[in-house]
Amino acid sequence: MLRATEVARIYGDETIFEDVNIEIGAGERLALIGENGSGKSTLLRVLVGLDTPDAGTVTRMGRLALLTQHTQTEAGTLLDAVTPPELRRAQQVFEMVSAALGNADEAGLNAFAEAEEAYRLAGGYDFEARAAGVLDGLGLDSALDSTQLSGGQTRRVMLARLLLSPADVYLLDEPTNHLDADGAAWLEGWIRASDAAFVLASHDRAFLDALATRTAELERGTLTTYPGAYTAAMDLKATLREAQERDYTAFKRKRAALEEEQRRQASKGGVEENRRRAKDSDKFRSTHKAERGQQIFSARAKAMQKQIDRLDAVATARPFQDRRTVRLDLPPAPHGPSEVLTVRDLGVWRGENGILDGIRLEMRRGERIALTGPNGGGKSTLLGALLGTLPHTGEIRWGPGLTVYAAGQHGEELSRLETVGDALLDANPDLTPHQLHEVAAGLDLPGGPTFPLSGLSGGQRTRLTLARLSVTRAQVLVLDEPTNHLDIRAIEALERLLLNFPGTVLLASHDRALIGRVATRVWVVDGGEVQESI
Repeated sequence: MLRATEVARIYGDETIFEDVNIEIGAGERLALIGENGSGKSTLLRVLVGLDTPDAGTVTRMGRLALLTQHTQTEAGTLLDAVTPPELRRAQQVFEMVSAALGNADEAGLNAFAEAEEAYRLAGGYDFEARAAGVLDGLGLDSALDSTQLSGGQTRRVMLARLLLSPADVYLLDEPTNHLDADGAAWLEGWIRASDAAFVLASHDRAFLDALATRTAELERGTLTTYPGAYTAAMDLKATLREAQERDYTAFKRKRAALEEEQRRQASKGGVEENRRRAKDSDKFRSTHKAERGQQIFSARAKAMQKQIDRLDAVATARPFQDRRTVRLDLPPAPHGPSEVLTVRDLGVWRGENGILDGIRLEMRRGERIALTGPNGGGKSTLLGALLGTLPHTGEIRWGPGLTVYAAGQHGEELSRLETVGDALLDANPDLTPHQLHEVAAGLDLPGGPTFPLSGLSGGQRTRLTLARLSVTRAQVLVLDEPTNHLDIRAIEALERLLLNFPGTVLLASHDRALIGRVATRVWVVDGGEVQESI
């Protein structure tokens, strides 16, 4: 259905990717992964034909549809917003010729038949029912005004419009963004039931593991394809990397041995004869023997060099080592009290509408509690009340002497800070100037701790967020959707950080894989209540 051959994309002096070769067969579901900024969205645009490759060719068969990360809707109801343009045109023609049926001649009747057939083939008769099912599965009401939507709702409308547009290959860029667990599960079922092929660029590991038949990783400008879904593919990558490490170590060891033997042979060939000690009758024989020895040892040294050259020609490449992660030798944080949080009869109201009512919670030291629930269920509201940023009723009691580190969905905690050094010191005021420079070096920043936050790229901001979490000495982490805008590598780094964190964690998240691996308890927030998940 889709083939890219030796494809490259270059912006200015920067090569985004090159020598990309990939084939998508009918019904296949390919996971496309890579760090933020690695070129996944650019590759999708090249594959679908929105961008022209700077080298190579792309061959397309059938109809392609692309979901981009940045979308917008037109005015009207959601049903209007998700109606495919070809269906809208077919409907307009059908309605026009239907209105003229009263006094139609044979030509008019033929036009009606053709228009009716086009409308039927475009799915017009059952479209409204199908649209209602897709919108409901994504948590949307078809009667809503598309101009009054939040960013997350707009994103889901665009996904619905794409799924309702007939295509042979769907290319989806971060399709689970802004979907809660129920919405992601519904989308998984829809994709499984479809006969189309899919390219799924996503950081949602549970989503990819549930759907992908192959995994392609875009890393440092090169696309590598592995069999299986995400977890199986990364296990295979780790195995191959270990083998590469062993091969490279063996190569270095063998090369060092050859170089040592070459030096030894060369030194032997350079030994001069001692003619003073030789008798006159033996001088000719001595000279001949010395010259012959030099020739032999020189030949052996040259042979050693040929072996080294042949070894270099087939040598295993040195495995890439990512040195961006910096681990500082920091003192342990104080444990704090065993009773971390007690909540009694908590209520939050907006006007006359109760968002939360009668909430009773307890959290103890060392627990890692995940808040889940549908979008708009009240997770962020609960966190805001607990942190004191929203007015509330009832009692919220944190343990005495506790230090709480809080991070919002959009990095709101950084808004009052100016430099990378300010951000790090805000997380841990005891960091030394040397430690600040160590962390800044790990963020790959040219300006060190004085680098302005406004100049950070998306990847650098992500690494700064993780660095702040790794240096904080707070006993409690309160995180609202911490995986938003993180790529898989960063999510897995966050996962390791949370698992090794000695204190208490409270996080709101839709990331099913993260919750499954990290959480010791799960609170479901929905309908103004908080229930413990069994």
